[in-house]
This record gives sequence, C-alpha cells and structure tokens, in this order.
Amino acid sequence: MNIPKLILASVLIVISLNSCFNKNTTSINNIEGIWISAKDISSQFGDADNIALFIKKESNGSLSVRGCFIRNDEFKMEWKFINVQYDSFAKSISMLDSDLDTLICSLDFENEMLVGAVHSEDETNSINFVRTEKDLTNLFYPQKPDNNGHITYSYKMPEQIDNNLKTDTIFRFAKDSTSVYKLMEKIINEKFGRLESILIIKDGKLILEEYFFGYNRTKLHRINSCTKSVTSLLLGMTLNRNKMDNVEQSIFNFFPQFNSYKTPENEKIKLKHVLTMTAGFNEDGDFEDNGPDNLIRYILDSEMDTKPGEKFRYSGKCTNLLGGIIYTLEKKQADEFAKEVLLNKLGISEFDWKKENGVLPCDAGLQLYPRDMAKIGLLVLNNGKWNGEQIVPEEWIVASTKAYVAESEFFDYGYQWWYRSNRNKSWWNNPVHGSKNEHDMFLALGAGGQYIMVIRDLNMVIITTASDYNRDGMDHIKVPMVIEEVVPIFEDALL
Repeated sequence: MNIPKLILASVLIVISLNSCFNKNTTSINNIEGIWISAKDISSQFGDADNIALFIKKESNGSLSVRGCFIRNDEFKMEWKFINVQYDSFAKSISMLDSDLDTLICSLDFENEMLVGAVHSEDETNSINFVRTEKDLTNLFYPQKPDNNGHITYSYKMPEQIDNNLKTDTIFRFAKDSTSVYKLMEKIINEKFGRLESILIIKDGKLILEEYFFGYNRTKLHRINSCTKSVTSLLLGMTLNRNKMDNVEQSIFNFFPQFNSYKTPENEKIKLKHVLTMTAGFNEDGDFEDNGPDNLIRYILDSEMDTKPGEKFRYSGKCTNLLGGIIYTLEKKQADEFAKEVLLNKLGISEFDWKKENGVLPCDAGLQLYPRDMAKIGLLVLNNGKWNGEQIVPEEWIVASTKAYVAESEFFDYGYQWWYRSNRNKSWWNNPVHGSKNEHDMFLALGAGGQYIMVIRDLNMVIITTASDYNRDGMDHIKVPMVIEEVVPIFEDALL
C-alpha cells in the first residue's frame, strides 16, 4: 500500500444500498459506529499506530464511510475510498481506495469484529477491526455534533488570559454577524480543508479563536515551515547585535573556519541569496552526522545546481545555514537564543523544538500554541515592536517582508517570508485576482495548512493550523479563504 497517495482530500463517501439492504436493518445497526484496528499496524502502514473507520447510516438510508490513520489517538492522515460496496447477504464490505488497493471486511456478529485484509497488486495484509471504547468522534467531526449529527456554531469572544494578548468581540469590527456565521459554517463543513484552528487579530485584539477536531488553546501544534520565518526573525536580531547586517556580504564571512570549502561557484553566495533561497544548493542527500558544526560543513560542501542569485529553489539547507549563523555568532543554537531574546518577551513560555542528532532543525520542527503564533504575527505587523520595546529591528522586518524573487506565478519570496499581492496569479475558482480588493499579504507558510498571514493595511493577522497533507491542494486553500471570505467581512464594516 502506497501511504502517501492516501493523504488526499477528506471525502465523505456515500454508498447507495441495494434494495435487499433495507430488509436487513439488523446488519446496518451492527455495522454502524467507529471501528479501530485490533492491533498496532505500524509495521504494515508506515508510522501510524492504528486505522479508524467511521461507518454511519444517513437519514436517506445510505451509509457513509470514512477512514483515517491515527497515531497516539490523533489524526495522522486520511484514508480515501473511491468505491464502496456492501453485500447484505454475505455481510461484507469491499472498499477500493485511491491507490487501487482494496480493503475487504466481513462482519463477525458473535465477536463484534470486522475481519478483513488489504489487497494490493503484489501483497495482502490482514487487518481486523473492533469497536472502540475510546471517544474518537473528534477524528471525524470538527466539533461535537448533536444526536442527529448536526453541529450548531455559537460565537464566543476569546478569553482574556493575560496582558500579552488583548481580546475583544468580533462584532466590534464586523458589523454583519451573518457573514461571520456563514464563514464558520463553511469551515465546519470542511470547505477549506481540515482546519484545526483559526484565529483573527484585528487592530491589536484577538477577536476570533476557534478550535476543531479536538484541538484547543492548550495544545501545541506543529508549525512546520513557519519555523523558517521565525528563524529569519532570530537571524535579524543576531545580525543587529553583532553589527553584521550587510546582506550583500559573502556567506563565508560568517564561517572563516570553513574557507577550505570555498569553490569558484559557492564563494559567490551572499547572505541575501541564502535568505531568499537563491543560493543554488543541490538539495539531495541527508545529513547523517552529529552537531551544528558538521551541519554547516555539510551544507557548504554541497554541490551547486544553479549560480547564486539565478533561481529560486525552496531550500531547507538555506534555512539551516541561517541557523548555523545564529549558532556561530551567539555560541548557542536557535532554540536557546529564541527563548532568551524573543519568546520570553512575547510571553511564550511553552514550546517544543527538538534537536536531531544534536542539531536544531531551523527549517521546521517548532511547535507552538496557535495564540503564540498570533503573537509572532502581531510582532511582525507592528514592525518588531512589542509592548513598547523594539525586539526585532524595524529595518529587518521591513526588508524581510518585501518581494525579492518570484517563487512562482502565485507567490513571491522575501527573507524566509512569503509575499502575495494582486499582481500574483490566483489558482482557485472565481478569484478576485486583479481587483483592488486583494490586499498585499506577507505570510509564514507551513506544510499541511499552518499559516501566519499578515495584512498590514487592514491591521490584521490570521492564523490557521490544519492537517491537510498532500490533499489536492487543500493546505493552500487557506489563502483564498482569507482573501475571499475573511477580508470582505472587515472591508464591509468600513463602508
């Protein structure tokens, strides 16, 4: 079974039952519910612990079936079925997945089990399911439904926790309450993917804070490549502290101990090239050594695919080399430096940023509370100032959030921050592309739908976290959601 191909859009599969199924309601009642694989399946299906199936009878007499891989009782990825057949006489279900493998299960009434196997082109893996006593409803529902399976949304003003993030009601800024409820209805119906949180800050106030699928404000969330943008902030701080903020200087100025690794190609790499991911490094290979010095050596010794400054290429090596600069100048890795000069000042006391082989991954790996992601967005919106203190140099914020190179026709790129305006092409249906209604936006972007989006002229920050990994572009749909659904709520209030 090819697991990556299973991480697709969350789809509710509706199965039309044949006429004989209506004559056997006992079978329906016995098969409905949430089933979980009867043993650890990690050896068969990657790093997932279990598989959950949710089988439900709908009001129209059909069944709906959803599946997902889970780890530590949390959603890992969707298992998409493209065709499902139920044999009411044999009491068996056959489910064809998007990789053209087939899960076939028979209902064992006596032991209350689904006994089955996954059949692929070249192998068969047995897998049985039992009813679970755990409440896994939040794997399949954004919020807890009523007895009829309906979710009713009710707005609540975000709670004021401390003085680091002020709160207010959204209706002080959005005069049309209907538009707010329509937005939330679409989110709950997963029109914008599997959102696990959305937060909105307007005029310095947190005015919307909603969580889904079992998440809440006390649960850390992976921010993936949003970590790159945080690394950029830290780099700007250390360059300023060490009076080395000239981005036109050679990257080897920071690593004189590695001058022996200079080549006619890489000695032309400037700091600006690394910041804008135009250094030209070949991204193949994996770092298999230990320690930050060895990682710097490994990156500088990389082959070059393009000339420095010639072409944008998304590069984890570039960001980790920035982390190497922080380590070299501060004599500590980025997590320690961040805690000392940035996170503590924002009131961020809990985070997770694990080292791998003694090296902190600066291109990903940071976990934060969504509220703390919002604080970072607000800091950048306010040009690096927090509670009257200039934490990140204003000049660095301004420079970082400009467009220097085209990542694609959809986005431009700054210093580890993405940039989008109405000059960029839109990829979604019925876009406002080209109209004056699309506001310039700079953003931190992490795989799966993690975003810190800043719209300066509306004085807004929008945060999303999600688990939309390789699901037909659902991770990127958060951008049009903000442009076409969120922004108009506040534009209309200005009229």
